[in-house]
Amino acid sequence: MEQTEFKKAAKKLTQLEKMYQISLLTDWGYKNPEGSGPWRKGTWSISELDKLQNALAILANYMGGADQFIKNLGGVTIKKSNIGSHGGEALKHQISLSAKGTFSAWTVVHEMAHAWDANHQWKLSVALERYTGGFTSPTLSKIKKFFSGWDAGPLGEEDRPGRHGRLRGCNAAGYFYGDKPSGSNWNFNRKEDFAESVAMYVGWHTNNDLTYWAESRINRYLLENGAKDKNFGADNWADYKRYFYPEGGDYTKTKRWKFVDEIMHGKIQVS
Repeated sequence: MEQTEFKKAAKKLTQLEKMYQISLLTDWGYKNPEGSGPWRKGTWSISELDKLQNALAILANYMGGADQFIKNLGGVTIKKSNIGSHGGEALKHQISLSAKGTFSAWTVVHEMAHAWDANHQWKLSVALERYTGGFTSPTLSKIKKFFSGWDAGPLGEEDRPGRHGRLRGCNAAGYFYGDKPSGSNWNFNRKEDFAESVAMYVGWHTNNDLTYWAESRINRYLLENGAKDKNFGADNWADYKRYFYPEGGDYTKTKRWKFVDEIMHGKIQVS
């Protein structure tokens, strides 16, 4: 970050704190507090601060405004960190975004959904699991592994079509999702389901920064088996269509969309 952008960045940080109780752990500035010495550029850019603020505004709007956003999340500190291959990680009041590169609006909303869930002792994802008719059973998952319907390798996900662990219970958590999520893989569990469901709700046919990705997640199931999608690679999409493609290709027909819609409008209360 150039020195001439410092005031603009500082103003943006103040806006985030005031509007959404979002604090950023910044890594730019002068070497000493007197404002002299070499300038440290840092890993945040002005465009990323804008992208972050825009994504927060989109999510807050669906929650009913900034005040409700603050009530739901209770304040969050965001930092850039080396978190391996993950794009982001979230706990109660804390989100880490990968320092290896930039992030998307989808990642911001996804991680904010995790923080929202964590702020309610992870009860939101439990409520989603029940609402959609799913359950978690590592024991039943192990039984399924040795009989039929297993679409992963003996040690977990394999990087080839039909072996990513997309079917019910074929994942590390033993998560038997109900209804039709927008996708699943070896790492899918009820927490990831909730975060993805919130992002899908916010992006589905809403003409915002999440819309392209939300619609791409559904449209991939229209491809033939083995076809390579530019965003998601190759898989047996036609075979998985029955598990993930919503009625008429309309995500609003899913129980997940209805659950998020109800929780966004206060029709479902989780203490």
